[in-house]
Amino acid sequence: MSTPAAFVLPLKGLGKGMYEYDLSVDRSFFADFPESPVQSATVDLHLTVDKQARELVIDFDFSGTVATACDRCLADIDLPIADRRQLIVKFAAEAEAPVDEGDIVYLHPDTNDFNLAPYVYEMIVLAVPMIKTYACREGEPPYPCDEDLLNRIEASYASAEEAPRGDEQNEDKPSPWDVLKDLNKNN
Repeated sequence: MSTPAAFVLPLKGLGKGMYEYDLSVDRSFFADFPESPVQSATVDLHLTVDKQARELVIDFDFSGTVATACDRCLADIDLPIADRRQLIVKFAAEAEAPVDEGDIVYLHPDTNDFNLAPYVYEMIVLAVPMIKTYACREGEPPYPCDEDLLNRIEASYASAEEAPRGDEQNEDKPSPWDVLKDLNKNN
C-alpha cells in the first residue's frame, strides 16, 4: 500500500503545540484499499493535532459524499456523510510496533512518521450508515433516485394495505391453539 504523503504525519521535529491540516479524500485514496466497501468519495478532512510531551491528540472532522447505491431504489447516489472522531497517540518505550487499542494507539518515542491513512479510511467507512438511502423527492428535481422504482414500491405498499388479511376471513373458525389458552385457567 502506498500512502499519499499528505496522510503521513512527521513526528520528528514536531514541537509541542496545536497544528491544523486540511486534507481531501477522493477516489485515489480508496484505490489503496482494494477490499474497501467504499470505492469513490469526495470528503474534506480537517485535522487538529495537539502535540504534548507524551502523547498526541488528533481530532478528525470530516464531511462530504460517498458514491454508493441507494438501498431503497438501487440508483447510484452520492450519500452525504459527516462525523467527528478523536484518536489519541501515546508514546511508550515498550511499543516496538504501533499497538492499536481502539481510539488509543501506542508508538515508540523514536518513531519518525505516523501513517494516518488507515485511521482516516476506518473513520470514513464507519461514517457510512448501514442502510444507505437518500432523501428521495426532497428538494428540487431532478431527484437522484429511480422514480419508476419508487412509484412501484409505493404502489405495492398501497395494494398491501387495501388487501383483506387472512386473519379477518378466519375470525369465525376456531383455532387449534384455543385449547392452549384454557390450560392456564385450570391452575
